[in-house]
Amino acid sequence: MVRSLRTLSVTLTIASTMSISGMVLPRRASAQTNPQGPVQIASAKYTYNPQLVRLYTYECMKKLQEVKGENTDQATQICQCSISNMQRQHSQLQAIQIFTKAQASIKNDPTAMPPELSPYFTPCISTQG
Repeated sequence: MVRSLRTLSVTLTIASTMSISGMVLPRRASAQTNPQGPVQIASAKYTYNPQLVRLYTYECMKKLQEVKGENTDQATQICQCSISNMQRQHSQLQAIQIFTKAQASIKNDPTAMPPELSPYFTPCISTQG
């Protein structure tokens, strides 16, 4: 029960960080996930809950398409790159703390990149072109 509450809390934090109005997950998530266990991206130091990665990737893609006009493939690559960068540096708990801080930034300017997430996105966006 405690674990399910923690997962729900994480999901709600990520959802609000990515500024969504509803929590709808696509049936086919684009993130590299293993539905049987934790997600480990190639060369990542830390693993994250598959639900967290799917939600992050989905909401990230949606936001990039809305704000930057990225096509689906570009948005997918950028979002997977950013979560991979985060997994190289931070445990899941640390990532959740970063998302929570980013939530406050998004409230001030919903279209701007939260400074807390910028270090993970900047290398990904610059390699896109």
